[in-house]
Amino acid sequence: MTSQPLYNIPKGSILKLDGRELMVSVREESGYAVQCLDSGECFNLTAERVDDAIRARDCEVTKPADAEKRYALLEYTGGIERVEQFPEETQRIVQGRLALVLAQDALREEGEKLTQRSMDKAGKHRRLVLERADRIAPGFNFLRTRRGGKLAAGFDVPQGRTLASYYDVYHRFDRNPVVLADRDHKKGRREPRLWDWQERFISFVVDCWLVPQKPKLAELYAQAKEEFHRSPQEIAQCISFPTITTIRSRIKAISEVVRVIGRSGKRHATNVKGPGSTDVRALAFGEKFETDQCLLSIFTSGDGVVRAKVIDPKQAPQELADNEVRRCWLHLIIDVATREVLGWVISKTADADHTKALLRMATRDKTKEKIRYGCKQEPVPPVRLGLSLADNGTATRNADVYASQLGMGMTVMTARAYQPLDKQVVERVFGTLQWQVLNTLPGYTGSRPGELTGYDPKNSAKLSHDQLYGIITRYFIDEYPFRPHRGTGMNGATPRQKREEAQKLYGSIEAPSQRDRCLHLGAKVIATTTSDGVRAFNIPFNSSQLVRFDDGKSKRVTVHLDPDDLRKVYVTAEGVEEVMEAELSMTVFKDQSLEEAIEIMEAASRSNPTLRELHDRHLREARARRARDSGFFPDSRDPSSYQTLAQLEARASELLQVETRPAAYIGATAAPGQLMSRGRTSGVVPARPAGTAPFKPPSASTPPRASTSSPRFAGQADWPPETGATSAPDPDDIKAMTFGPIKDSKL
Repeated sequence: MTSQPLYNIPKGSILKLDGRELMVSVREESGYAVQCLDSGECFNLTAERVDDAIRARDCEVTKPADAEKRYALLEYTGGIERVEQFPEETQRIVQGRLALVLAQDALREEGEKLTQRSMDKAGKHRRLVLERADRIAPGFNFLRTRRGGKLAAGFDVPQGRTLASYYDVYHRFDRNPVVLADRDHKKGRREPRLWDWQERFISFVVDCWLVPQKPKLAELYAQAKEEFHRSPQEIAQCISFPTITTIRSRIKAISEVVRVIGRSGKRHATNVKGPGSTDVRALAFGEKFETDQCLLSIFTSGDGVVRAKVIDPKQAPQELADNEVRRCWLHLIIDVATREVLGWVISKTADADHTKALLRMATRDKTKEKIRYGCKQEPVPPVRLGLSLADNGTATRNADVYASQLGMGMTVMTARAYQPLDKQVVERVFGTLQWQVLNTLPGYTGSRPGELTGYDPKNSAKLSHDQLYGIITRYFIDEYPFRPHRGTGMNGATPRQKREEAQKLYGSIEAPSQRDRCLHLGAKVIATTTSDGVRAFNIPFNSSQLVRFDDGKSKRVTVHLDPDDLRKVYVTAEGVEEVMEAELSMTVFKDQSLEEAIEIMEAASRSNPTLRELHDRHLREARARRARDSGFFPDSRDPSSYQTLAQLEARASELLQVETRPAAYIGATAAPGQLMSRGRTSGVVPARPAGTAPFKPPSASTPPRASTSSPRFAGQADWPPETGATSAPDPDDIKAMTFGPIKDSKL
């Protein structure tokens, strides 16, 4: 059984439903066949669907007659439907004319026959109309009188013909006063003044101007006239190009958002022109938080310690070293419901370690920062975190941070890339911090590159990293929680007031788990157990549970350490289901963080370089004396100290000798009695091949040959022969060789 529609919706009606305009094409018993005016899509709507939407005030019904009247009204007024759309001066004129029209209605109801002539200045009904209009709207002073020789200011009443036209048009458009206004905005030429090719040229220039390269319009206009193509018919029209003033007027008429998107890019346009959200995204304290990082617009000067170094003026660089002055990253986490800043960390880089440190700060007490930096008010308490919202930055988009958050029981939600409006709460805090704190500090760089043209931020940097962190800490503890906040859902309340209200309405906050905080957000160290327990970062920890697990043997374990609290660590081992606890053995580190403990150990091992050099010399002298007194080491200057090694090498070489056959040629020899001869001919005999006749020394009667070559050493004859020779040379052909007298020692 089909139900009858509850409301009368005739064919041709327009339904505004779900953000679309739907025209009823066919009305049926079960519903309506509609067509979307925007997309042209056709589909059916049931009568129950339309009736329920009308009851819930989600559907606006415009009947065909009403739509036609509205179209006629907009056509007459030029698109203006309400009096409030006019300027204030025009609105006052409409009110005065409406009083004149209402006066005519009143007189006609009383039986007066009003005509155009009777309402003229000399007509009998004009004064009646003005008196009645003055009673309806006395502030307009329709009946002007003379005061001191001057005519009192009043409303200019037109002649009877115009008054009659006001009356007719007012009733023709169902008593809508908007038709009584002057239609000056419809005056002038309505059709386009430019030819089609001129419009195309303007669009061509504007499209080339709306690019990220941001070209200058004057040069672009001059080049566009050369590159724009016109047909022969368009050239024959003898019409010049539109002027650059016309193009500038067209550019000014373009939406500012379109200009920013075209010349600055969509990302920049979203940041500066995108609308913000008006949704209250969280109610309870700790329910939802946002995390982000920002490179602070300020330079800091290292650690702030003044040091002197001897440098060469010729080799010293003019620019500062990279490690002397730098800008720091600020990691920030803020509660969405109350706008309380839960944690803040500054670092050299934006990485996962500092994001985990930020989460640890949000889940721990910040009294230590309050005392260290001299804050007057109480910091925000630690809280168990619920929904995490961060962007796609490398500091938050990694497996280490995601695993830590999921291990802590958080729900991770990632914002879109380059969409700061997804996490506008934390993004807005960076701007507030910059304009309220950083811009008055030395070393401020400005909000964009090159903004401070007459200020050198690097050379003006005076604050150390710790001093800057102290300023930020005092701001987030003493100042920011007590400032009225105008954000969505805050309604001018302070963050501290909003937190107290949230605790009152939604109950106490959830306490963070210290065990999960240490296991998932702490540091992990691979160590080996000893008789003293286990050491992490050279800090000892031990417990009875760990001793029973150790059982006197060295075992490999993983130590989970909370860098903010060294009193207790958790130890896990492969194959062991139980998570063991260990207490701090060195009580001097009981109230210290990991960074402070390492600084204490470094300070203890660090000493004066001169004193350290003296101690090293004393140590070397004592070791040398103990070595001499022991008698174990022989004197290094005695050659006999090295005989043992030489003997061992000789014995080893004997073991490596292998018996071999003699070579084919025998080396040079000397005849008996001729080895030390100083005569013209030496007794050196050249080498000969095996199996040849032995060499005979020359006799005394044989005269020696004169030497024709440069002197050589004894026995250096022209042998072996050149390629092709097979026999030994004749003894007579051997060149004579002599030695000079020995004058100087050759040793």
